[in-house]
Amino acid sequence: MQTTHTIINGDSRQMCELKDNSVGYEINPDFISVIQEKVGSIEVIRQNNDTKNFDDKIKHLPYQFKDTHKIDKKIDIKKMQFGSKIDKNSKEREQYYMVKEIISPELIRLNNDLIIRLIGIKQNPQINGRATEYLKKKLNGKRVFLKFDEQKYDSNNNLMAYLYLENKTFVNAHLLKEKLVDVDTIINFKYKNKFQTI
Repeated sequence: MQTTHTIINGDSRQMCELKDNSVGYEINPDFISVIQEKVGSIEVIRQNNDTKNFDDKIKHLPYQFKDTHKIDKKIDIKKMQFGSKIDKNSKEREQYYMVKEIISPELIRLNNDLIIRLIGIKQNPQINGRATEYLKKKLNGKRVFLKFDEQKYDSNNNLMAYLYLENKTFVNAHLLKEKLVDVDTIINFKYKNKFQTI
């Protein structure tokens, strides 16, 4: 014979502790009188409303998931336009930034402190100084926008991007034309063949 147990604010652990052939329901206590009227006699088990410290309990679990690839929250992925170019909510196609710092010919810090890695280029240590000076002159006081490829982040979690001036000057390609950097042949990217022929 089955016994009907009604658990208020309960959980499945409590049902297991009953140790009998029973059916349990978690219900809103406001409806107990209605249920008793319809069903008849029921046994009500109320859970203690003790405050549980779940953070402390998680620390003692044998396995804890940790996301090793942390996403930089300084950027609005929606504004980055990773997906379709057609978006009824888009007003301006490009999100513009200013360059805050040239870290290296490959790495640039934007005015929102986001560090981007220029796709498809590899710095040449022998002429890094010339490449950095070129970028400073080219980008100083200019608005820039970003475009993206299949690979979004490098191994250091820097956002990978093609960098353009507001007038559509393709900065990655210009560095190669000026022979200030080498082509990055390790990764695959959209303009790989084009970059290798510049």
